Amino acid sequence: ERCEIRLPWDPHPRSLLPRATISEAQPPRAAPIKIGRPVMKNRRPFGASTVEEGIAAEENEVEDDPEMKPLLHSGVKASLAPDDAKLPSGNALLGAMGINNLAQHFGWPLLLMLFASQHLMKGFSTAFTGSCVSFLYASYKVAGPQMQIFGGVTQLPWAMKPVIGLISDALPIMGYHKAPYILLASVLGIFGCASIGLVPQDNLSATRLVGCLFLMQLQFSVCDLLTEAKYAEKMRSKPEQGPALMTYVWFGLNFGGLLATACIGPIITNYGTKLPFILAIPFISFIFVPLLQNCLEETPKSLEQLADARKQLMQQKEACFLCFLMFAGTVLLTYLGITYESAAINAYASLAVAAVMLVSFTLVLKPIIAKVNAFFLIQTSVGFSVGGAAFYFYTDTPAQYLEGPHFSKEFFTSVLGVVSSICALIGVYSYQRFASKWTYRNLLMFSNVALCIFSLADIMVFTRLNVRLGIPDHFCVLGASVLQSVIGQWMWMPGVVILSQLCPQGMEATMYALLAGCHNLGNTIASNCGALALEWLHCQPAGEIAESAQFKNLWIGATLSTILPTITLVLLPWLIPDARQTDKLLDDDDRDATEGSLLRRWRGQSAETM
Repeated sequence: ERCEIRLPWDPHPRSLLPRATISEAQPPRAAPIKIGRPVMKNRRPFGASTVEEGIAAEENEVEDDPEMKPLLHSGVKASLAPDDAKLPSGNALLGAMGINNLAQHFGWPLLLMLFASQHLMKGFSTAFTGSCVSFLYASYKVAGPQMQIFGGVTQLPWAMKPVIGLISDALPIMGYHKAPYILLASVLGIFGCASIGLVPQDNLSATRLVGCLFLMQLQFSVCDLLTEAKYAEKMRSKPEQGPALMTYVWFGLNFGGLLATACIGPIITNYGTKLPFILAIPFISFIFVPLLQNCLEETPKSLEQLADARKQLMQQKEACFLCFLMFAGTVLLTYLGITYESAAINAYASLAVAAVMLVSFTLVLKPIIAKVNAFFLIQTSVGFSVGGAAFYFYTDTPAQYLEGPHFSKEFFTSVLGVVSSICALIGVYSYQRFASKWTYRNLLMFSNVALCIFSLADIMVFTRLNVRLGIPDHFCVLGASVLQSVIGQWMWMPGVVILSQLCPQGMEATMYALLAGCHNLGNTIASNCGALALEWLHCQPAGEIAESAQFKNLWIGATLSTILPTITLVLLPWLIPDARQTDKLLDDDDRDATEGSLLRRWRGQSAETM
């Protein structure tokens, strides 16, 4: 997200340029490979309760075969589990890109599911439709601060991840924990997308538009969460392959955004902002293909297995409490954002919700998890967004803002988007090549400071200093986009890796939802607080004629957005573990997300005194 709606998990939320990729996912401010149709099998010998156990049993049988043992030591073993992990014959490109290695460790079914949910949906579709949203709001004459409030509301499904994860863990449908929920959410998302594309604007009010966008984000959120939970589960068993799998996910995600933004500018210019939503329907519907082939490798849970799973969840009462607490907070912010146009009401409510979440998570969760969560929530929340006003700053016509850059729709969406996506790809590659072995602290420190320095270019544009120095707006903005996109990925990737490492075994969906949802809630808080800051600065453009005075203090908001998150780096030594990204942060047998928490220690001391 940059100048429009804050997207989930924005890799560089302080950047003010339009971005082509995701988060959240943000952002939250990466190349899908057509891997063909793999043979999907859930083979397991008698007595194996899961696919993974079946694979292990097959490997043990091969180990005991004297004729096969020499082959295992020559490297054939990795291709035996699962059968789908075999590289298609003669396709050297996949091997050269490391896809073969990933398939050997994680299997083709997982890679296909990530291709559908992360590359096509979160990458391509989010960028393809997200680029239109600000222009849709502008057609309703929505002011910049209100645009941010609406954007915060439509992104709240990403903060509802915890309760979605809890429900999927505790209430499987026909024995399945993930696929049915992805199916239901996809039906709602497709309905919302089709409504925006097909219903005339006169019959679709701004409030209904927000509702349809909410349904689309609900689909993206559910699909993202449940597939993230699956690869978090896989990554915990093979942490040394974690950076490689994350590179596959985010490289394809950014590449999908690249393709989307390369096409979206001419489409918006020539055919309007509704056609992209119609064209996006096949891409967000592709998720049905891996679902029908059971690429999640789910097996129906028996009543005994379900009882054990629910028993384990009930032992995590504190985590369940956090899920419903966050759900209540997101429902409150959704109601206020749609009902009240007051930026003050929404901002103060957001800060109250943030304070409650911060205290609750700190008291309830295991210290290492609580500290990491606190750092990312604080840093995200103080990154006040000024994207609503910045959108009008860049796109207003000479009649609206005589001194402005006057960017065309094609340049603002496609040119800047393509440049950002290409540089994001470079950022993902360079992260994997040079930074994947750094410690979390060193990488977060370096990337945040570098991003703060590069973001000064935005402030220079808002003050029009670049014009007085003779630097064209297009050149200045493109240069800033290049630097911010590369460094933004370096800041973003370790956050995703560390969240995946902090999911206790057996609670992957719920815990990943809590941690990621709390971060995404920070995005909404930043949007709402940024809207209030814009009102205080008398910066409320709405695409009206002669609104130059509305941009006089925009640079102040941009300065706050740049400096405040950087100040939070002083918390790194206390909140982020001094570990490398390939290190395990939790023990393999660690199944309790609340062990050693402040609340449990206080209870223990109280019990001893009694």
